[in-house]
Amino acid sequence: DADEDAEPLSTPDRVFLMQKLSPTQRIHALQYCLDRDMRGADFVPWTQMVWDKLDSRFWRRNHMMAIRLAVQKLENMMRRHLQYLAEQRCQAARAPAARTKDILIQEFWRVDPDDTGLVSVAQFLQVWQARLCLLQYEDVTITAPGSSKSRMTLKPGSRFILDESMASAIFIKYGFDKDGLLPYVTFAQALCAAPARLLGQELVIDKKEFGKHGLFDDIDVSYAVADAKIIYPKCETGVFPPSGFDERTAYRSRMLPRGHMWLEHVYGYAGHEINCSNIFYTHNTTESCTEIVYYTGCVGVVFNKEAWAAGKPSQKYFFGHDNDIGCLTIHPNRRFVATGQQKATGPQNVPFVCIWDVDTCNQLQRLDHDPKDREVLAVCFSGNINATTEDKLGGDILVTVTGDDKHSIYVWKWMLNANKFCKAVNIPGWCYGPTKKLEALTTAGLYYANPERYDLNKPKKQPKVLPGDPRPKQKFEKKPWAKWPKGEAVHKAAKTLDHPILNRIRDPKLKIDPEWEFGYCVELPRSKNDKTSEFECIGPGCNGTPPMVYGVVWNPLRPSDGRRGSEFCSYGVKHLKTWIVNDQGKWQGTSASFGNAHIENVLSACYVPALHYMAAPGDSCILSGFASGQIGLWIPPYPTRAGSTYQLTKKFDAHAPGALVRLNDGTQVYGGVRVIKLKADPTGQTAGRILLTGGSDGYVMQWALEEVGGNRKDGTPIKGVNLRCLGTADEHGGPNRFRLDAPSATYDAAAPARVVALDCHRAKPLEFVAGTSDCDVWEVDEHCRVMIEGQEEDMWRVATHPTDPNIFATTCESGKVRLWNASKFDVVVSTNVGFPITGITFSCEKYGSSTYGNDSRTNYHIAVGSKGAYSLGDWHKIAILDSTNMQPLKVLKEPCAQVTELKYSPAGGPGFLAAGCADMRIYIYNAKNDYQFVSRCTGHSGSVDHIDWSLPISLPGSKLHGEMIIMACDASANLLYWDPKTGKKIPYNQRDAAMSTWTSKLGFPVMGIWPDNSSLDDINSVCRSARGGPTFDIELANQSKDPAACVDLAGEEDSADGVPGGGYLTVADDYSTIRLFSFPVVWDDAPYKAFRGHSSHVMCVRFTCDDRLVVSAGGHDRGIYQWRTCLMNGEDLEKDKLVMAAWVHALTERRDGEDCLEPKPGVEWAPLDPDGKVYGPKAVAEQMAQQQAALASGSIPGTPATPSRRMSFIGGLPAEMTTTPKATFAGGGMVSFSGRSPNAPDEEKVFTPGRATDVDHD
Repeated sequence: DADEDAEPLSTPDRVFLMQKLSPTQRIHALQYCLDRDMRGADFVPWTQMVWDKLDSRFWRRNHMMAIRLAVQKLENMMRRHLQYLAEQRCQAARAPAARTKDILIQEFWRVDPDDTGLVSVAQFLQVWQARLCLLQYEDVTITAPGSSKSRMTLKPGSRFILDESMASAIFIKYGFDKDGLLPYVTFAQALCAAPARLLGQELVIDKKEFGKHGLFDDIDVSYAVADAKIIYPKCETGVFPPSGFDERTAYRSRMLPRGHMWLEHVYGYAGHEINCSNIFYTHNTTESCTEIVYYTGCVGVVFNKEAWAAGKPSQKYFFGHDNDIGCLTIHPNRRFVATGQQKATGPQNVPFVCIWDVDTCNQLQRLDHDPKDREVLAVCFSGNINATTEDKLGGDILVTVTGDDKHSIYVWKWMLNANKFCKAVNIPGWCYGPTKKLEALTTAGLYYANPERYDLNKPKKQPKVLPGDPRPKQKFEKKPWAKWPKGEAVHKAAKTLDHPILNRIRDPKLKIDPEWEFGYCVELPRSKNDKTSEFECIGPGCNGTPPMVYGVVWNPLRPSDGRRGSEFCSYGVKHLKTWIVNDQGKWQGTSASFGNAHIENVLSACYVPALHYMAAPGDSCILSGFASGQIGLWIPPYPTRAGSTYQLTKKFDAHAPGALVRLNDGTQVYGGVRVIKLKADPTGQTAGRILLTGGSDGYVMQWALEEVGGNRKDGTPIKGVNLRCLGTADEHGGPNRFRLDAPSATYDAAAPARVVALDCHRAKPLEFVAGTSDCDVWEVDEHCRVMIEGQEEDMWRVATHPTDPNIFATTCESGKVRLWNASKFDVVVSTNVGFPITGITFSCEKYGSSTYGNDSRTNYHIAVGSKGAYSLGDWHKIAILDSTNMQPLKVLKEPCAQVTELKYSPAGGPGFLAAGCADMRIYIYNAKNDYQFVSRCTGHSGSVDHIDWSLPISLPGSKLHGEMIIMACDASANLLYWDPKTGKKIPYNQRDAAMSTWTSKLGFPVMGIWPDNSSLDDINSVCRSARGGPTFDIELANQSKDPAACVDLAGEEDSADGVPGGGYLTVADDYSTIRLFSFPVVWDDAPYKAFRGHSSHVMCVRFTCDDRLVVSAGGHDRGIYQWRTCLMNGEDLEKDKLVMAAWVHALTERRDGEDCLEPKPGVEWAPLDPDGKVYGPKAVAEQMAQQQAALASGSIPGTPATPSRRMSFIGGLPAEMTTTPKATFAGGGMVSFSGRSPNAPDEEKVFTPGRATDVDHD
């Protein structure tokens, strides 16, 4: 049968040939099923009779593994049978009467009368079939009369029939001689070895030796099916696949997840660690509309206040950065924005500046700097933002300051082309990964196609067959979960369906690249040497460890195009430096002089018009903010030329110094005046003569710029400008002094929120926006109110409500606990617990409290854990809060170190709270009994990082049967299980424990999340979706005596891609991304979708209870990111399928520039070939026919060279297919769809999201 084209042997022929074989040959032939027709449709290998999973499909894929697993099953069956016989004889004799090995050897003696010590295959079968009568057994639990103790015992079942093939496999494993005889004593000793010896025969996959994190090939999958133990590098404890492991889980894991996400809202603003203003009104701001631009993490945000107030999506995002954004400025037209970032990790990365459009978030230009520059500290456009005519706006020049030791200053002509949009491109916020697997995935198909998607009980109607024609292959209906919309429904949805991701694709203003939109923007586009920009490094700003330069400001009263007289200044640590273009057209820098004044840090600066007597047009001076809280006036010589030295002539008392701020070198200075902004006078009488200042004392003040006159003592006229603080009355539209804090809040002079950013707009003369160091954005007119609320300190955890999908809670090190409403994008309630917080969690059911007094009400509780002892001699704490109003209920003081993780037991459980701490212990409290301390789990070798509760486990005969247990992993890479009631460690694996949640980064279902060359600290948090997870029927459990029987595992309908237990997993990492995997993630370096937006370490990620949202918490970026999901909620599945299919259709249509559902004009299609398979354009078919005729005649005509096509981003469909229909011709004239092999069976060619066509052979 080796030749596939040969006629298969008949059964009599096989019997005849088997009889001609020698005993040794016959044993090997029987083991490999050579006595059966392996190509037949009804082929059943002998391994399937041992274990139904080892069927013909498994056999054809890996017959050696099937043989090994079947032999192990047979051995285990034989051991159990001998154990049962020995127990029966001992019970009959009421004494130890027999051993398993003795029983087996005695039976072999009876079939070996000559005492040769050898048996044939027939004698071996006689022993197990006729004498021992091999049976199958079931484990049952029995309880002795009058005793509460139970034990496991074997219950006999049906008879098991061994055949020659099974015996032959055992002979080959244990050895036989040339006559095919087995030494049975050796076999009996090995079969009946002690349990400790049998452990050496346990199947183990050691992936640690090869540096693999999970399954790697079909052999590994076979081992997993066989319940093998798996060792991989990140986990010191071996992990186990669940019993009955479905191989489809593994193969789904090695494909990209079909689910999707997009960024819906960003909570917070980057107000910490900034040195210059980074909030601006956009050109869309009017008297009735407020739109501002700012950044958080590494995403630029355009925020519309009116849409936010209406509870609608209110933000647009720019995703052109891959590391922390450090500065932002706005073009004088208020439409273009420039943002500069740090250099990302990697030798090929550079710091750069992106210039982008606030209307579309299209990137207009990217300006790459030298890798040695480290980061971009400050940016500034030329021109006058307060100009009233377009020709005076300017903005063609961009000044950047970098973070090298010299703080180099670059002057860029950022777009030489008159069309500023000539390079516009829109960068998506996600991509596929890892890059090394994309080529293979693109060729094979991106997403998993479940082989069991057809319902074999629902055959399709067969077409009529003419006499003599071959009968077509039977086709079947798809199962409901496998059906996808297609045809006209998809076409209509792509055109009209209102959905965020579809609206994005349809917007003609967005310069999208369809390939990037499909996930192939794995690297941000670099700037090209296309001569659209030019730059000049004009010199060092200041020498020292960065940041020494805090900002740069253009003089709006001087030329804005870089010609002679153009001017800007840079400022920072104990310096202010002006840069002016000289007569030779070169920039010349001059340090300003402090004179006799005390030299201090210059924290802000602003050019203002000189208002002295006989001031010429364009005469200006500089106002700067100092660390002392004063405002300094710098006067140049008039007329001002290159090389002129500005002199500090006067200091105005303005703000209190504020709190101390630690600099990069460790020294501490006062915050002082952080921002100065020139504002138009609301009365319109003195345009441009009102000044706003923000200080570290938490106040914003308004000042009037007034004319100066008179002479100094030396007789020289006083020049420059006078600064007068406006009164608190209605002078110039007052009030004129604002404290950015809640009206009822007590002013904290020791640590007020510093005002770090200000902006105003001529359309809103009585308003301005301000940003604070607490990461809040305020809108101020007559009153102060928070428009965007942020986190005061670094964040560690986020928790989602167990039943309300719109509620989640966050904590930060300031001690603030906030409850958020995801549907309104705002804070519901907040409180300060009085100590730094790290851990947080919601209870899974409602509890009462003694704090309620006689009130019998119950509510969901929130538990928060302290980062550390906040005062000398004080204990670490866990605070319990009422989730509705943040009322404090209880404080628990048992922990002896930082509380790193908190988890309540699932609903219907014991009502316990588990607290993992840095002291390597887990503390258990009974929430139903007013948080009484229950037990302490001791045994971890590192800080407890993650805790998960199981649903009631099934361990018949064990005390743990029906109980909920704890799974915890620590910083030392140990994964341990605990009994929460006793605090004792469970010494055996819990492979079949149904976990209520999965947030542990260690374990079998999350092996594949680890990228190459990663460390244990590179992944901070994971979260499994509810879809595909187990469920617990609480009502049934209350009526049942066996809670474990009330746990249901997800079936095909309740799982992703129809794979039982299949769901999704989100991962928060140190690479500034949220990654989405198919769960379980068991394939080595599994493919994923990466979503950008965060910067640096993302500390926590959680699904909401209905899987419609994902919430992530940045650590140091202090941002909360809310992601909307697709294809994850079961109720929305059909709608989401339509959305994803329409998304693929719309992108394909936009890529091809045509309607991909309508036939192309002028293309005539040829009929099907005689086999009914091949078809295509008539012209191509005629050309193929001519070539075939020429080939038959021996003369091959010249064939034009076919250009090579780079495989596209959708299942292998050629990207440049613009003049031919969606079917492409492969070799021999065959038609290939969506990158599938042309020879693949029709049922494999199915439409899946991510493909460029919705052709379905059904």
